[in-house]
Amino acid sequence: MQNDKYPAPIGFYPPQGQPGYPQPASQPGYPQPGQPQHITPAETYGPQPPPMPPRDPHTRVDPPGGCFQRNQKNKPQSNAVGAAGLIFISGGMNIAWAIGFQGPIYYQTTKHNYIAWFIGAIIGALVTMALTNKVAKKYILQFSSVLVTVGGLVIACTHNNGAGTTAACYLDGIANGLVFAPFMALVGEISVPYLRGKASATLEQLCFGTGILLQILYVSNWTYSSYMTYNDFTSENMKGVLSTIYGVLALIMGSFFTIESPVLMLANNEEQAAIDALRRLQKPAVLTEETYELLAEHKRYLAYNKNMSKSESISKALPTFMRLAYLRALNAMSISSFVIITYVVAILVSNDLRNASSWYIGLAFCRWLGSLIPSFCMESLGRKKPAVFGLLVSCGLSFAVGSQYNVYTYMSQVTVLIMIFEFFAGMAFSSNSAYLTEAYPMGVKQHFIGLTFITEIFVFLIINVCDFNFGQGYNYFYIMGAMYLAGVILGVLTLPETRRMTLQGAQEQFNKFVNFRF
Repeated sequence: MQNDKYPAPIGFYPPQGQPGYPQPASQPGYPQPGQPQHITPAETYGPQPPPMPPRDPHTRVDPPGGCFQRNQKNKPQSNAVGAAGLIFISGGMNIAWAIGFQGPIYYQTTKHNYIAWFIGAIIGALVTMALTNKVAKKYILQFSSVLVTVGGLVIACTHNNGAGTTAACYLDGIANGLVFAPFMALVGEISVPYLRGKASATLEQLCFGTGILLQILYVSNWTYSSYMTYNDFTSENMKGVLSTIYGVLALIMGSFFTIESPVLMLANNEEQAAIDALRRLQKPAVLTEETYELLAEHKRYLAYNKNMSKSESISKALPTFMRLAYLRALNAMSISSFVIITYVVAILVSNDLRNASSWYIGLAFCRWLGSLIPSFCMESLGRKKPAVFGLLVSCGLSFAVGSQYNVYTYMSQVTVLIMIFEFFAGMAFSSNSAYLTEAYPMGVKQHFIGLTFITEIFVFLIINVCDFNFGQGYNYFYIMGAMYLAGVILGVLTLPETRRMTLQGAQEQFNKFVNFRF
């Protein structure tokens, strides 16, 4: 291999003529100075074929080195958003609590208790949309961590207090809403292209799934006594303790490890700060050739988006919002209270109450594994293939659950079908996190990420408010199956494959509404 940075060793090229010495004999492939180069007729005969275009866009980045080496080198990128993941785990626990995994409750409740977290999340998302790029993300994270800690302490220190539980749910919901849009945008801007999918999926889908899993685990295995006193430590107090721990850890991690977006630093004409941020986002924290390559790529991405007016950015973001919001609504339907009620009804009708805790844990693990496996395979499998395949299988399973639902018959098969359904639903929506980080134009990115999150939470809220019809519960699964079928068509026709693409390349792919390529 030639390297023009270093002089060639002596004797590598044929010696040049020197005065007083005869010229060396010509060597094949090295024409003599002043002599025409020999060209055979075959080299110029007939029209030359055009060069083959590359199959992949020029914006695709191939990962260097091995898997372990890449992960170690880019570890600071996941650490920079890890504190937000702790807040999402607390949010997942509250979602699981709201959809039915509470354990025995010894105070009077209304539907307001079970939708408080969702209302808080919507409020937090609206507030953070108004504060976009006006407050540093570290400060938003620190404030949200304090809210999670206070909410956890309220639940941990009170007993059978419905008002206190509702207030704590509001605080935790607001914290999750505040953090969601800024840190989903941040993880996309600080991650290298060949690890963005993994980083975003593990931050959002996997962390929320971990929270749901933890809540179901300890609630299902909690020992409930019929002689409980007012001061007994309950499963709700345990939820408060865990939320407090997550809030404190998030505050510490966020204060030390959060790194602001180098893209925004460049937008504010702080190039030296952007270089320093890129340096600290790699291990070891030294300037390398890749650092300047990333800087140049961020400049191209910034220039590409600066040429768009606000109205042009919104017009390009709206079709993408319709696609992603529809998928996020399907995600909410897959883990809603109606699905959990159907699961519990199937266990009751099957007279399998002795193994109820095992069934609940199996459901939680299936959902968690469905998010875990695609998250770590996203840079090899891609985004589109797991999403479409998961939607397709979930569609069939939804119709199967609807056809088997009958409260007057033995429904053990329904429990198994719902467990499998949750696995493939987790697979279908793991790539949504990556799409959120790279789909929207930079000028309106956080606003539309927030709107997409609000759409999903609003679906959760509406389903929680509605009453479940036990006799006709199959209608929900038939409707969900039809919507999943539409999601399959939507995914095949319109979802792009953005694996290992730069932010600019992924955004260009989303600008095209029709995307057949897998």
